[in-house]
Amino acid sequence: MSKKDREQLNEKEERRYIAEGFRGILAVLNSNEPLEAVLDYITLYARRLLGADAVAIYRLQADTSELKIQSSHGLSKEFLKHSTIILGQGATGQAVIQGKPFAITDVSKAFEVFVQPVLPETAILLQILSKKFRSEISVPLIIKQEIVGALNLYYSQPRFFEQDEIDLAVSFCDQTALAIENARLREQAKEEAIAAERNRIARELHDSVTQTIFSANLIAEVLPTVWNRSSLEAQRGLEELHKLTQGALAEMRTLLLELRPIGLVETKLEVLIQQLAQGISGRMRTDMQVHIDGDAVLPTEAKLVFYRIAQEALNNLAKHSDASKVEIELRSVEALPSKKRKYDNNFQQQFSQSVFLSIRDNGRGFDPKSVLGEHLGLGIMQERTTNNQFSLSIWSEPGKGTEISLLWPKNE
Repeated sequence: MSKKDREQLNEKEERRYIAEGFRGILAVLNSNEPLEAVLDYITLYARRLLGADAVAIYRLQADTSELKIQSSHGLSKEFLKHSTIILGQGATGQAVIQGKPFAITDVSKAFEVFVQPVLPETAILLQILSKKFRSEISVPLIIKQEIVGALNLYYSQPRFFEQDEIDLAVSFCDQTALAIENARLREQAKEEAIAAERNRIARELHDSVTQTIFSANLIAEVLPTVWNRSSLEAQRGLEELHKLTQGALAEMRTLLLELRPIGLVETKLEVLIQQLAQGISGRMRTDMQVHIDGDAVLPTEAKLVFYRIAQEALNNLAKHSDASKVEIELRSVEALPSKKRKYDNNFQQQFSQSVFLSIRDNGRGFDPKSVLGEHLGLGIMQERTTNNQFSLSIWSEPGKGTEISLLWPKNE
């Protein structure tokens, strides 16, 4: 094999190695790993693929205009102790100020290439750096045209940085920017989800508990007058008052569980369904019958789907059905011994063989074909059961009531 062929083969292998490294980074970026883990992965691969002896990712602190290391590989504890850089100082500060890569081909001559006077803190850092490294390149980290930090590569020998090396470093910087932006978007989505959940609970509180308590208060105010007129009528008022307060208490318990999500996980599905039914019963003043058969032992995700479907169905029922009778059935079939599944913590969790939920009412009903796409509640139910483990059925006819049923797993 000629020298030229060997060089071409080496170049091909190097490009393949770099491509695999980028594929690995993209896989990590698309995962749910925390930002710190993703940045550690990027610095590790940048060190390997770019042949650097050390790598650091600096982030610009908006409140102090200082640059601090967020992730690194190959740097000493002494360096990390003094690693904070003032904006405009050193290669990192210059790269961020200028918005383009800044290289030091020989650390011993670094003072000659800096535009701004070197501060004592920077001089100390360069002195520590020179103990192990001779060259450095810093590439600005840009997110949406805003410079937020830098990616630094350190080498033990003096070197001149070729354009393809700089381009590759810029590519790693782009991956870093993408990781940071993804983390920001995930955090934003999480905050928006929390805010949406709080707003939902606030609406539930207003639509259910507040109105129920208001009705109970009205009954309590007129009871003395009614009692003087008719003790029998007052007795019915007391029964109605008791039903309303019981319903409000059940709904408050449910809302408190929602404020502490682990409470939903820890509470049995049978108890959750009964609380939902009791709360709706107090709001609707209807004949509510709940039939429980067996113990529903479900994976957490499946249990929450059953709870949410029941919650959405009962809320829709209270708002739209005008029903005088509601029947809720929760039926569970115990798993066979062969259905046991092993877990890493050395115990066996045996889920139910099947769980079936049905909510039926004798209300006004509707035409599912004409309203399914319009009714947000029904659409939410369909979305929650897109997992192929569930079978959701929605039956209704105008004037003949509605039945919503859910089966897990559907192949049962």
